[in-house]
Amino acid sequence: MQNKANRLLFHMSSSHTLSASRTHRSLSILRLLTPVMNRSSLTSPPYWRKQHLELGQYACTKRGFSSMSLDKHGSNIREEHGDLLDRLKRLDTALLCDADKSLFGPLPATNNAEGSESSRLRLMNQDIKSLNKNQTEKVSSTMVGWARTVQCTTPNDFLAVLRGLTESQQGEVLVVNTMGSTRAVAGGLFTTEASHHNRQLAGIIIDGPMRDIASLSHSLPCYASFVTPYSGTTQSPGQMQTRIKCGGVIVNPGDIIVGDEDGIVAASVEALQSIIDQAEAIQRVEQDLMNGMVQGGGSLASMSNFHEHLEKRISRE
Repeated sequence: MQNKANRLLFHMSSSHTLSASRTHRSLSILRLLTPVMNRSSLTSPPYWRKQHLELGQYACTKRGFSSMSLDKHGSNIREEHGDLLDRLKRLDTALLCDADKSLFGPLPATNNAEGSESSRLRLMNQDIKSLNKNQTEKVSSTMVGWARTVQCTTPNDFLAVLRGLTESQQGEVLVVNTMGSTRAVAGGLFTTEASHHNRQLAGIIIDGPMRDIASLSHSLPCYASFVTPYSGTTQSPGQMQTRIKCGGVIVNPGDIIVGDEDGIVAASVEALQSIIDQAEAIQRVEQDLMNGMVQGGGSLASMSNFHEHLEKRISRE
């Protein structure tokens, strides 16, 4: 653990020549996340020097962003739809997809990321995978939360991801477009803060790589394209709370994200309100079928209209 804690998240490139004023601001940012490795600091959190934190916050503000920025989707809207999120947590992505299909017809086999974003689910592609599958303690529930979007503006740079984490609020899902990065933009330190501290995020989705898989918290659903041990740089602050593309689909700030081991869907409040009753009805029917198979010994065919449906399809051939 000490070796990992000794890693510097921020470093100065030797190829850059800085003026005295720029050097001061850059070093302020460097100190923001440089751990003070002495015995007393490790036993008495916080681990970062207060004066360095103050300098770092000033420097970040001078560069145009602050952890105190306001969320355009106010808490009143989230409180208004709190019941919707509670209902979604009792469902899974398969039920939502079945409800959407039964009401509106099948989605195209190839996702249309530029299509309508208000009336349908947006299903992320298979490139985005759960990183919690190999954990001995499984994530216990469906990931449901409000999207907090992060757009990296430089590939292989994770300053934007840290910025998004710092500005995030409890119950949000951090959704990141890394511009095709091949270097890790998040790892164990990020996910530990995301699941503890005052964050308690609902999850993290990165269209790009992560690392430190062994240290992931079982309480925090994490998704990424792939894993690599090599981390990126920390130079570009990126863009926050803007329309991004993740997993092949459009994600807007304030969309609701639902994810589990089957996959991830993004949708507007209106889209989910239009299908949740149907999803809950399908859940009840499926539970009755499963109970019938387990307790009564019935088959799926005998408890459904399978034979009638099959005969109709055969007659049309």
